Amino acid sequence: MTSRSKPQYKTTVKDEHWRNEELQWSRIFSCGNPAKSIVLLYIQKACTAFHEFEPAWKSGALDKGQVEFFRQRLAKRVRHILITMENNGLDTINGAAELAEVLRSIESAKSMDELAELTEKMHTVNHLLSDSLEEK
Repeated sequence: MTSRSKPQYKTTVKDEHWRNEELQWSRIFSCGNPAKSIVLLYIQKACTAFHEFEPAWKSGALDKGQVEFFRQRLAKRVRHILITMENNGLDTINGAAELAEVLRSIESAKSMDELAELTEKMHTVNHLLSDSLEEK
């Protein structure tokens, strides 16, 4: 690597899906746009929250009486992404409307099962938003 070449990120992830995600994140984080980077970080935090919540719920590690707690926590996280996107002119990118729909679904969820069922939808929205952040 010469002093003129950009450093490249080297992943250790073997799974192709995860590796491609990680490489996309590195491109977004290194594009020099702080708003995109922060929005991506918040999206990943929300997606991770869902991906941790769902198996914890399905394994029986969580009490069904905690639905209000998790509904509020997950909604707060997603709402924060939407506000950050709006404040930084990113609220019209592909995936923003879908993220708002996820928020409405979280807020109207009546059970832990309904919240857990949103995991794949959140993951799909994560991909839409990440692709949009990289393209914009």
